[in-house]
Amino acid sequence: MTSGRLFLIRDGLHALCLATFCSLYLGTFSFPAIAEELELVIVHTNDFHGHIKEEKNYAGAARISAFVLQQRERHPRVIFLDAGDAISGTPVSTMFKGLPIFEVMNLMNYDVGLLGNHEFDHGYKEIMKFRETANHPLLASNALDPRGNLIADMANYVLEVKGITVGFIGVITEKTPRMITPLGNAGLTFLDPVMVVKEEVRKMRADVDLLVLLSHLGHKEDQDLADAVPGIDLIIGGHSHTYVNPPVKIGSTYVAQAHRYGTQVGLLQLTVDTDKNSVVGFSGRLIPAAKLPAPDPAVLNRVNFFEEQVEHLVDMEITRSSRKISPNEVQGIFEKILSDTAKADFGYYNIGGIRDTIPAGPVTARHIWNIEPFSNTLVTIKIKGSDYLKLLNRERESHPSSTSISADKTYIVATNSFIGAHAVKAFGNAVQMNDLGVLVRDVVIENIKRNGLE
Repeated sequence: MTSGRLFLIRDGLHALCLATFCSLYLGTFSFPAIAEELELVIVHTNDFHGHIKEEKNYAGAARISAFVLQQRERHPRVIFLDAGDAISGTPVSTMFKGLPIFEVMNLMNYDVGLLGNHEFDHGYKEIMKFRETANHPLLASNALDPRGNLIADMANYVLEVKGITVGFIGVITEKTPRMITPLGNAGLTFLDPVMVVKEEVRKMRADVDLLVLLSHLGHKEDQDLADAVPGIDLIIGGHSHTYVNPPVKIGSTYVAQAHRYGTQVGLLQLTVDTDKNSVVGFSGRLIPAAKLPAPDPAVLNRVNFFEEQVEHLVDMEITRSSRKISPNEVQGIFEKILSDTAKADFGYYNIGGIRDTIPAGPVTARHIWNIEPFSNTLVTIKIKGSDYLKLLNRERESHPSSTSISADKTYIVATNSFIGAHAVKAFGNAVQMNDLGVLVRDVVIENIKRNGLE
């Protein structure tokens, strides 16, 4: 009995001492929260170019939306992103100046988007209508209007996703002025992307768990930027229409892109350490259109509504083709039609303006609309051979007519109003432009109706 009491007294004293120590020395001490590693799924698109309708190998908005809904049913944290050039490429987009595309994107429930160069196709002031229509923010940190104000909603954006703080920065190529019509876009400034992104990363990095750059620079440029600017976890890219499967890793930055027109949808799965603000697990791949689920009915109904507004104009057969005709061949066809129509020395149609191919089988007006969605008019330019060669040198490959041009001669060249405006901008009074007042698209369609393609 005596021995038992001694043990009880001793144990009691130990307990009292421990309690006193804890009270004196640990009372104000808080143990750090255990870091959480949380899963995040990102679905991404780029260069959609108005292809809301399912056709050929393009998924269409409704099937992409169904895929996103499927991911949101399976995972607690899903974000849906777009990396620019949502508009310009289809009759619906062209006829209604891009607005229906953003209406459909609202039903698809995008979280964040980006301005690409084609968002400027109708002049930069139209972008305000896109911003007013879109439910999601449209970013671009380096695009400024003539007064030096941001053209986008904002430069960066922060989204809380059930325990993960995700920061976004938007950037567009500084080469945009060379790629957009000068009409309605005078006086704009596109700052150096690397300089601007470095500053945005400096401001945001400490306050977010994950930092994502939405980029409309092109895949090679994205890789260069990842190498030049530390602190970016992920770049979702666009502009170059590159098939990147799986994403590449440059240093500690993953770089992704999902081809174009909805032929692919990007799917990324990340594990984010919210204590270290870092990505500790990553996998990514592209999902081809054929593997996407059946259309989301709500989105499909809206797509059909807009398509019904244009189908009577575009879904008529104008000829047949015995084979698929490549973009380079289409360029030659367009140039001959323009030259013959305007009775010019040469026809020139920039390869970057050829947005699709001509399929084998029935050819409809829609196919020509998809190739030439920009509503350019037919113009002639009177230009010195030396200046014309400079225009042709902007092509990705040597133009077939280059060897036929004498630098000292002056030529009449039939082209589109986009090229004409850029020629006047580049060479001033040395170039005389005459707008014939007819759409290139209409000229091509009528010529193919009469003469076919063969």
